Amino acid sequence: MVEDSETLDEVVVVGYGVQKKANLTGAVASVDFEEQAKSRPVTTVSAALAGLSAGVQVMQNSGQPGSDGATIRVRGVGTLNDANPLVLIDGMEGSMDNINAQDIETISILKDAASCAIYGSRAANGVILITTKRGKTGEAKFTYDGMVAVQRQTKRLDMMNLREFASFYNDFVDVGELEPSSIYGDPSLLGVGTNWQDAIFRTALQHQHQVSAQGGSEKVKYYVSGSYMDQDGTLIGSSFNRYSFRTNLDAELKPWLKIGLNATYSSTKDDLKLADSDQGIINYSLTTPPDIPIYDIDGNYSSVVREGYTNPNPIALAMMDQILLYRQKLTGSIFADVTLMKNLTWHAEFGYDISYNKGERYQPRVDLGNWQRDSNMSSISKNNSTFWQLKNYVTYTGQIDKHGFTAMVGQEMWASNYDNTRVENTNLPSDAVHNPSLGSGTPTISSGFGSSSMASFFTRLTYNYDDRYLGTYTYRYDGSSNFGPDNRWAGFHAVAASWRFSNEAFFEPVRNVINNGKLRLGWGQTG
Repeated sequence: MVEDSETLDEVVVVGYGVQKKANLTGAVASVDFEEQAKSRPVTTVSAALAGLSAGVQVMQNSGQPGSDGATIRVRGVGTLNDANPLVLIDGMEGSMDNINAQDIETISILKDAASCAIYGSRAANGVILITTKRGKTGEAKFTYDGMVAVQRQTKRLDMMNLREFASFYNDFVDVGELEPSSIYGDPSLLGVGTNWQDAIFRTALQHQHQVSAQGGSEKVKYYVSGSYMDQDGTLIGSSFNRYSFRTNLDAELKPWLKIGLNATYSSTKDDLKLADSDQGIINYSLTTPPDIPIYDIDGNYSSVVREGYTNPNPIALAMMDQILLYRQKLTGSIFADVTLMKNLTWHAEFGYDISYNKGERYQPRVDLGNWQRDSNMSSISKNNSTFWQLKNYVTYTGQIDKHGFTAMVGQEMWASNYDNTRVENTNLPSDAVHNPSLGSGTPTISSGFGSSSMASFFTRLTYNYDDRYLGTYTYRYDGSSNFGPDNRWAGFHAVAASWRFSNEAFFEPVRNVINNGKLRLGWGQTG
C-alpha cells in the first residue's frame, strides 16, 4: 500500500494540460511505456497495455501481420457501434497502427466520464493519450533497439485425419446416405492424409530495428528516430513491413516564447490473404477432405471436384491470389507556448494528417485439373485523405495561501476530407502485368468523396485546498457537421471532487503504512 513520493509528484497528461498524479479527481491511469518496453518485448501498443490498468480490457482479435486491430474496452461498452476509445497521439487523433512502440514515452488512460468530458462527444468509450519521447538537455544519446521473434499458431481445431474421415464416410454408407467409395473402402490401409491446417499455417519470423538520437541544449532539444519492421504472417504468403521516421523538436526562443514541432512519416506494405470469409483460405482448409494432396505427381497444385464439393486447393489460393495494400502517412503538429504574464500561458497548435492508400488485388487464371478459373481479374483502388486541426487554450495557475487553483479555457476546430476511386476489369491478356485497363471485360469504375468538420469550446477549473480537498469542473460544447442544424451542438458537463484523507492530522499514526489514501466522487457527460 506504500507509494513513493516521486510517483505521487509526477505529472499526468489529462487532456489540454497536465496535473500532479496525487491531485487527480478523475479516474486516470498512467503507464510508463518506456519502462514497459525495457522489461518485455513490445510488438504492438495494444498488447503492451494488456493487464496494466484496472478496467481496461484488451482483446486481440486479428492475427494479421502488422495489425494492431485489438478491441479495447475502457470500463465496458459506451456506444452501440464502434466502442473503442478515442486515441490521441501528442494531441492528434490517430491509430495505434501508425505509431512505433519504441517512440512512446507515456500513456494516460481517461476512464470515467468526469475525466473524459473534456473531449465531449468523442469520448463516450474513454480516451487514450499517447505521449511520445522528446529531447532532453545533454549530449546526444544514440540508442539502438532491436527485436527478433517468432510466431506460431499454438492451437488447432481437432479435425479428422484420412483414416478417421474414411470411417466416418463409411458410417453414412452403411445407413444408405452415401454411395460406397473405393478410396475409403478399407480405412486400415490409409494413412493420415493431408492436414490442411498445418499446411496453411507456419512458424513466422518477425524482426524490427530502431535507431534514435536524443539530446539538446537548454534552449533547443530534439528527439529523432528511424525504424524498420518486417513481419511474416502465420498464414502462408502473408507479410507486413513498415518504415517510419519521427522528429520532435522543442525550442525556447525567448523566456516568454517556446515553440515545438512533432512530425512523423510512415510507409507500409501489407501482403494480405483472403483468410476469414466463407471463401477464405482458413474456411477452405477446414472443409477440404484429407485425401486430397497438396501437389500432384508432377509437382503442380492439385484439386478435386466431386458431387457436392467444389473447394479449390487452399495452398494454391494463398500463394497465387494477390491482395496488396500500400499506405503512406505524414502527420504532426506545430505549436507555441506564450507566457502572456506571470502564471498565464497561451498554447496555440496546428495539426495535420495527410494519408495516401493504394490497394491492388489480382486473381490469375488457374488450372488445377478438375478446378479451373478461366478468367483473371485485376482491381486497383486509391484513397486520399487530409485532416487539419487548430486549437488554442489559455491556462492560468494561481496559489493564495493554502488555496491553489487553475483555470483553462479554449477552442478547437478540425476538418477532414477524403476521396477514393476504384477500377476493376477481367480477361487481361497476361498474368504478368496487373493493369485493369488492359482487360477485355466490362470495366467497373467507382468513386466517392466526403468531408466532415467539428468546432468546440471547452473549459476546466480545478481547486486544491492544502492538498486535502480537491475539485474539478469541466465543460465542452461541440458542434459537428455530421448532424442537422437543429441537433448540431451539444454540451458536456463534468464535476469531480476528492478528499485525500491521508493528509489529515488524524491519519499521522498510520502514514508509514498507507501514505496516500483518497476518496473520489465524480459525475460527467460524454458523447
